[in-house]
Amino acid sequence: MKSINLIFGCHAHQPVGNFDFVFERAYQDSYKPFLDVLEAFPAVRTTLHFTGPLFDWFEKHSPAFLDRLAALVNRGQVEIMGGGYYEPLLCAIPQRDARAQIQRMQRYCEKRFGKSPRGMWLTERVWEPHMAKILNESGVEYTALDDAHFLCSGLAPEALFGYYLTEDEGRAVKVFPIMEKLRYLVPFHQVHETIDWLREHATESGERCAVLHDDYEKFGVWPGTNKSVYGEGWLERFFQALTDNKDWLRCVTYSDYLDRVSAQGRTYITCASYDEMMTWALPTAMQRNLVEARKNLSRHHDLNQQCAPFMRGGFWRNFLAKYPESNNIQKRMLRASARLENMRSPFAGEPGLEEAEKLVHQGQCNCAYWHGVFGGLYLNHLRTALYEKIIAADAVMDALDGSVKSVTKVEITDFDGDGNPEAILENDALALFFSPTDGGTLFEIDYKKQAFNFGNVLTRREEVYHDALKQGTASVAREAGGDVSIHDIVNAKEADLHYYLIYDPWRRVSLRDRFLESSATAETLWSGTEPELGSHASSAYDLQTDLNSITLSKHGQLFNASEDVLISKKITLPPGGASFQISYTLSTETSFPANTLFGMEFCLNLLTGDAHDRYYWSEEQDLRSMRLGARGKIDALSHLALRDEWQGIQINLRFSLPARVFHFPIETVSQSEGGQERVHQGCVVLPGWTLADTETGSFSVQITVDIEALSS
Repeated sequence: MKSINLIFGCHAHQPVGNFDFVFERAYQDSYKPFLDVLEAFPAVRTTLHFTGPLFDWFEKHSPAFLDRLAALVNRGQVEIMGGGYYEPLLCAIPQRDARAQIQRMQRYCEKRFGKSPRGMWLTERVWEPHMAKILNESGVEYTALDDAHFLCSGLAPEALFGYYLTEDEGRAVKVFPIMEKLRYLVPFHQVHETIDWLREHATESGERCAVLHDDYEKFGVWPGTNKSVYGEGWLERFFQALTDNKDWLRCVTYSDYLDRVSAQGRTYITCASYDEMMTWALPTAMQRNLVEARKNLSRHHDLNQQCAPFMRGGFWRNFLAKYPESNNIQKRMLRASARLENMRSPFAGEPGLEEAEKLVHQGQCNCAYWHGVFGGLYLNHLRTALYEKIIAADAVMDALDGSVKSVTKVEITDFDGDGNPEAILENDALALFFSPTDGGTLFEIDYKKQAFNFGNVLTRREEVYHDALKQGTASVAREAGGDVSIHDIVNAKEADLHYYLIYDPWRRVSLRDRFLESSATAETLWSGTEPELGSHASSAYDLQTDLNSITLSKHGQLFNASEDVLISKKITLPPGGASFQISYTLSTETSFPANTLFGMEFCLNLLTGDAHDRYYWSEEQDLRSMRLGARGKIDALSHLALRDEWQGIQINLRFSLPARVFHFPIETVSQSEGGQERVHQGCVVLPGWTLADTETGSFSVQITVDIEALSS
């Protein structure tokens, strides 16, 4: 009789920083009911992978679930697969941390389930050839990648019913191909279609193996699947079919198969991930080109069959170039990791090192480092969680080495890996990061006491899926004429979402210097239609350093004047305390032109723009009803604060001269499970002064920024 082996596995994950109700809903809708069904079918053997954030949540909220899982492991029905504990992308973190994360998971599984996992789930199946050595040296015997990895590396489809060896520097690991066909069948098609496909590929030798390993959440969390998988009994029917056909369809774990069948040979796999990930990593224009090229190729069936496996997208690391905000988090994490490594020897045995390592590992959770069709980087609470862990790790290390106690550190370094120097001012309360080459801007404001980055704002930029929204909007507008079908309507979470498709000309950071018409409004500034009158905004500034300060200066053109304008801004961070000062001086050889407004942007993120407990506040005016999502202008203001009662903090801006203050939110449009949605990324506060009010060609103003804890 012809037979075949099936490895059926699930990967379950929730990111560090996700809301507790999301964990709870996933548990009730997917994790628990799946186990309920699995326990009733002892002949169905499976491999399960849970990430560290889930194990941490289960330990706190549902240890009984882990007990049930351990019982299934003990009776040989479930194999636990390892991985990096906090689900990092191995290509994005130091190799020492990759090994440590894998070993953290191995230690947990050994303690909780009595067995150290032989294999590991590779985050987002992002593979680079050097990983073979990392896995081997970490005690990992096998992993699983998409069949597309193997196909684009030159293997034929019929050669993917088994596993291969790959190596780096002679250190080998076994790799299984996950069948895309099965991933698309389960659980969305009738059960018999999966069984029929497996029967078609069975052989007399019975040594073939088909791997189906996919997201646990597609069994209950994905839209509509809780009803179909459990309410309508799909999973029960599937497990019953596996049980009924066990005479020719052997349901095995990875370890079962490895112990019985030899590798099909040795192969070398190119840098790859699943197809969608490599498409998302491309710049927007190149994504369009690839999608169009694939569409054209699909019209030629035979040619498509030959070429499609080699028509790949980009490379995961390009997310770090595509999104400076992603690069910022990653480089911030690398900085903390390197500091930790340098402290291991002089502070060996200190309990704080273990705490700092855990925080760094949590800050390596992958989800907010990239963006595809769902959330990721665009979800500001996930970015905030990573910064929280990384800043907290630094605070722990500050306490150990005392490096910023009663002093201000001034550091010049290529922080972001762009070949240009950045400046960092740091004391015991704050860490401020500046980019001289990008307008002399302030791109990170770390408040150590609460491990919070006020500068965590995402820039509004074009995404390929916006094309569908624009086209869908046009179709809806014509709908009254009867010219559009329902299939042309784009799924959006709110009406008129196209109104928010605004793209910023530069990264949204603080201290970007602006010259504007005196007629500027919050509306034109928000929409990006307000003309820029100077060349300073995104120009490179000269940098000078002092004991506890830096000075950034730029000779630039004022387009409505004949003379250049010199901007000099000195930022001083005193030793100790959550306060810093910015002293601006503008000068020109003649007087400033009439009707010209000078100001600078402060881009700040307190997570939401429409919560009653986060609002603008002033010592001079009653602004309590003005939430952070408001657009507007306030005249003659010397003090403005962004107050956050939820966290118990506020950030104060104090101006030495009364300012005309514009304020508006930064809101992006991004894809989510329910469709495209608007996400609050932060708000812009732009204090401005009319230069025509000065009698000479010079202007000075001082701004003090301080962060304070609110009394409870």
